[in-house]
Amino acid sequence: MRRALATLAFASIALAQEAAHAQGLAVGRQREVEAEGDADAASAPRSGTLRGLLGVPVAERLLSSDAAEDRLRGVTRLGAIGTPEAIDALVDTLEQSSIVARDPRARLEAVRILAAHADRESVRPLLIRELSDIGPEGRSGATPLGTLTRAAAALSLAKVEDKKTRAALVAAVLQGGPAGETAARALVAHPPASLAALLEGRRKLDPALATLLGEMGDLRAIDKLRTALTETDQATRVAAALALARLGDATPLSLAQTWAKAQDVRQRRAGAEVLVRLGAKEAPEAITRLLGADATRLDGLRIALVAPSPALAMPIASSLESLPAEEQGKAVAAIGRAGGMDAVNVLLGLLAKPDLATGAAFALATMPGKDARTALEMALASDSTKKGAPRRLVVRAAIVRAIALGDEPRGLGDSLAAMAGEKDPSDRAVSAFGRVATGRTSVQDAVEGACASGKICDLALIAAIARASLARGPEGPAELSSVLAKVSEGAQPSALAVAAGVVLLADPRGAGLPTALLARWAEGGGPLGPLAARALPTRDDEAVRGRIKRLLEGTDPVIRAHTALGLGLDPEPDAVTLLASAYRFEEDVAVRRAIVRALSQRKEMQRKAPLITARDLDPDDGVRALARAALTGRVVAPSAATSGGSVVWVSLVANGPDAMGSIAGRAARVVRSDGLCVPVVADPDGVLLVPGLPAGPSVLALAPEAVSGDAPAP
Repeated sequence: MRRALATLAFASIALAQEAAHAQGLAVGRQREVEAEGDADAASAPRSGTLRGLLGVPVAERLLSSDAAEDRLRGVTRLGAIGTPEAIDALVDTLEQSSIVARDPRARLEAVRILAAHADRESVRPLLIRELSDIGPEGRSGATPLGTLTRAAAALSLAKVEDKKTRAALVAAVLQGGPAGETAARALVAHPPASLAALLEGRRKLDPALATLLGEMGDLRAIDKLRTALTETDQATRVAAALALARLGDATPLSLAQTWAKAQDVRQRRAGAEVLVRLGAKEAPEAITRLLGADATRLDGLRIALVAPSPALAMPIASSLESLPAEEQGKAVAAIGRAGGMDAVNVLLGLLAKPDLATGAAFALATMPGKDARTALEMALASDSTKKGAPRRLVVRAAIVRAIALGDEPRGLGDSLAAMAGEKDPSDRAVSAFGRVATGRTSVQDAVEGACASGKICDLALIAAIARASLARGPEGPAELSSVLAKVSEGAQPSALAVAAGVVLLADPRGAGLPTALLARWAEGGGPLGPLAARALPTRDDEAVRGRIKRLLEGTDPVIRAHTALGLGLDPEPDAVTLLASAYRFEEDVAVRRAIVRALSQRKEMQRKAPLITARDLDPDDGVRALARAALTGRVVAPSAATSGGSVVWVSLVANGPDAMGSIAGRAARVVRSDGLCVPVVADPDGVLLVPGLPAGPSVLALAPEAVSGDAPAP
């Protein structure tokens, strides 16, 4: 019986081959036998043999197909075969003016396969060409996937300890542009065992190469960089001085002291940066000079943000009005980072300026030291901050200080208690937020008070309590599950549902919510869409799978990322295949990070291949780091909330008196630095305080305004 089945299987394959020949699809060509290979294995396959039916010739027929998926299958097949003949076939295909060479996805797939063979003489020239964006018919590599292809080529080449290969990477660095930046990042990721390949035969050091040596952090480059300080070319000297300072070498200190006082703008900028990197006592004075001149003021602000000093508070304040409006917020932050009594006094004065008041209050709230705390205590006790917006501003600053620094100003408790009884819903919202965030009231008790009627909950209070719950650790948001259960209905969630949607941070499976409702929310987008998209894959079955795939391929990268995160918890074993397929050609770095995080939660063997690709060939340092951790067995999924984490403070501003309704209780989503989305609703005065966030930049996206006459949907 087994022999009969085998005969039938072979007959079906043979028939399939004949059909292919009848349609004129046989495009394989005979190759010369390689001297080091086996003569029989390297020769062209005979008609009717398994190798002829299933090997390189079949892949070559697929490569010439008009269907993109067939071409990808052909590329993948050659990679799976992996013989010298198969790799040569792949190289030849890309070197020719073929449809595969013009297909961005096929090129990316081919380069990733060839990366594992970068040590072969026949492969390296092609990878170098892909890095340099030079190829048949003037291909420029400017497609959306070009960055991924270029990075895969550069990272694979950087691992090859070969003089010619290193020379090609250095040539790309000197060339500059996208190729140079990619080559430099690859060399930093995989520095050479010896610097000879980078420096050999170079009498003078190019500025780009000097910069690279500093970024690589290799102390063996110090002598060469010191020599470059004596060059006549100013750009080379500046780059060498900055590189040495990055390496912690004080040789350029005296030169930087001279440059910082020079008339030349480039020298003054470089001098200040070198002094800052070396921690020199002259650094604040050098930054002050930059702040005092129109040509270098923005440079001075940029450096002041990363090199705070109390001596800079007044110079930054003096330059405030000369800065563009969009840069003044950074200046206020820099004053706060400077610290000291001068900074406190400047910030107190800025509290009276509407455009800068929020930034000044936040700077006071997060400034270490007793001076800032004392200033807030005095402001809380001042008659000018006993009512209305001024009081809310100062109380919010005191709350932020309490939860971010654990340094609560005296008088905060009394202010919160007084505001709880005010008629203004904004005051009551601030009180509810502060009492929950500082632990004076439990989340559950606050929710019961906001829903005292038993039927209708106070939106302003619930919105404030929901955001404050993020400061109470991972379990805080779960206390709003009763609210979400009451209002979770309709294709578009109400503002109350959005506010209570923080529950889905603590419960990624969305327990208690119907699958159909999660699907509608996810497909509708909006503030709750991402978390609904994360929950949907946990209900994966035949009816839901199609919707999951569409979300994973959608146009909103935030929805794609959260769908990927949900697939990490998908009960179906083949969910890992969806993740691997999604990573393959994903252009958005945040989505790729989410895919890697999800793969870290899977146990199937299929997770390994995409993680290795991400670890070795992804252009993003963060993706590579996450993949390395995942391959060691670590789960790198984002957590629900972080007690004592970062706080975001945003004040929405109406365009005019008639637009106040557009900011009151406005729904939004905050995308955290780890990619997880937090649904929020603003206070009635348009202010958002969002605590419990991981360190790093967050992104706020407002929901569209509700149409007049509609239900209160975001």
